[in-house]
Amino acid sequence: MSLSIQRQITHSVQNALIGSAHFQPETIRNVQIVTKCTNAASRFETVFPELFVNSKVSSHTSLEQLSTIRNADVIVINKVLGSIVDHAEELDTFLKNVLTATSFGGVVVIREDLQSHTDPKHVARLTDYFDVFRATVDSKNSGLELYTVDQVENSIYTRQNYLDFFWVFTKKEFAASTDETVTFRDFLDKTQYTNTGIYAYEWIFGDNFISPGGYEENLRIIKRFGDLKAGQTMLDIGVGIGGGARQVADEFGVQVHGIDLSSNMLAVALERIEKEKDARVRYSITDALVNNFAPNSFDYVFSRDCIQHIAGTENLFKRIYDTLKPGGKVLITMYGAGYGELSEKFKSYVSQRHYFLKNLKQIEQIAQSTGFTNIYTENLTPRFKEILGEERSRVENNMEEFLSKFSQKEYDSLVRGWTDKLGYIADDNHNWNLFLAQKPF
Repeated sequence: MSLSIQRQITHSVQNALIGSAHFQPETIRNVQIVTKCTNAASRFETVFPELFVNSKVSSHTSLEQLSTIRNADVIVINKVLGSIVDHAEELDTFLKNVLTATSFGGVVVIREDLQSHTDPKHVARLTDYFDVFRATVDSKNSGLELYTVDQVENSIYTRQNYLDFFWVFTKKEFAASTDETVTFRDFLDKTQYTNTGIYAYEWIFGDNFISPGGYEENLRIIKRFGDLKAGQTMLDIGVGIGGGARQVADEFGVQVHGIDLSSNMLAVALERIEKEKDARVRYSITDALVNNFAPNSFDYVFSRDCIQHIAGTENLFKRIYDTLKPGGKVLITMYGAGYGELSEKFKSYVSQRHYFLKNLKQIEQIAQSTGFTNIYTENLTPRFKEILGEERSRVENNMEEFLSKFSQKEYDSLVRGWTDKLGYIADDNHNWNLFLAQKPF
């Protein structure tokens, strides 16, 4: 089942405003639509007042008219960017006009169909461009804060087009940044999950996987749920390049919504789902702590080696609990802190990676306070040690093949990383942990 693009966008705008300090649904009045399609404009004019009862919708047929708009509570840019997506100066002008036209706290939606674009990673490049752009508006350092990048459901189901996207942002004032990376998503894509790094991980772990143990290890972990049934729904937090999501859909017939904050990784997943055409899997570039998923909407929540990137474990568990259906299950593997005295080298590693590590006792306590039942935790570190040794040996024994695809620097970094991790494990600094629990009926 799918909504029309107009209804999908309108619902996303509503979700983006949950908890807003600036707007509530009843205070949304000035809605501006920029689209060349008169039918799309008419449908937006019908749909928006259904959710935003006091809204007045105005439509424009060309991007040039964007510069005439001011104080918009919501702006929707519907398939009018065309060739400017490849030209930085024109994109800069467009984004400056968007920021000038939108009220602070207002929502900006940009929809573009990238199926015919020659660069399959263009969704990642545009996400990065939109996310880090800043301009002075009303004497404030202004930008667009990412809420989500979603696939257009109607395009998936009616045209098997998985590369029709819409971005949802809110306009906000940002502090001036002197860092090379402007946002956490930007940090992930420029450090751990560069395109080269992603493909190097995949070479090691196996096709479509970038987590230790690859396909077989992931399947063993997934089976811990115990009762996956075709047609049930799963939220996969930190879906990476999508191998696990497609595995669950293929093995068990589960419908998976995979999310990740790394646009580089999701671009790979999206490129592959466009080729495979599996409508049981869909993806979003979004933050699990920001996206307001509907309550009681998933049978399962799964996360593989991701949540160590997330500072607010308590907030995350509360959100997972809320989005699970009664009786739904959550299964998470994660990097964790051990119980040995933490070395300065390990502390530096954790800081450089922006990890927020908990030990198993802390995870169990947070789960209990959240309200989960049937809580089970397990220290998987002995298996992690085995996998690290196996994978280091695989790369060392196939060094020539690896270096034909990747650099010596990449090789040295990976081997050094495995060696360091094995040392952290020996000192009981670095653990690999599993958490399984259920939301009460």
